[in-house]
Amino acid sequence: MVSAETSTELRSDPHRRQAAYLYGLIVSGAVLATAPDDFRLIRVGALLLFTLCVYWAAETYVNSMSTRSMLHRPLTGAERRLVLMDGWPLVAASAVPLAVLLLEAVLGMETGIALDVTLAVNSLMLFVIGWRMSKLSGLTGIRLAASATLAGMLGVTMILLKTLMH
Repeated sequence: MVSAETSTELRSDPHRRQAAYLYGLIVSGAVLATAPDDFRLIRVGALLLFTLCVYWAAETYVNSMSTRSMLHRPLTGAERRLVLMDGWPLVAASAVPLAVLLLEAVLGMETGIALDVTLAVNSLMLFVIGWRMSKLSGLTGIRLAASATLAGMLGVTMILLKTLMH
């Protein structure tokens, strides 16, 4: 029997998937914070999606290289697909911010206000997901609240960045 430490079988990485989702929300916040107020919301949405796809491609490439070097062999087709899919939550994280931007565009909201609202939604998502992940990890009480607040503060930091830049 081969131990987990010496196994050459690649398995899905739930840790990477959760981390990729949070990272996707953080990058989404950064794109929203730096988007100029004179851009159309559809353009901001396209830039958001494109940026996350670039981050996903880079993160997937790095993980693929790292995995190959750890296994000391090329990856099989199934393993390459697994590496691709484990990082996909980075892009999937943009679904809610993109939906909010689309709704705001349909409603004809001014870009600056729409970006502020979307950043607030993104920050709330970071807090809620931080809460859920922290609760699942066994945190309770003040430690749970602090952990979730820290995740939400990453979004609030993006709002402050936008305020300072514009």
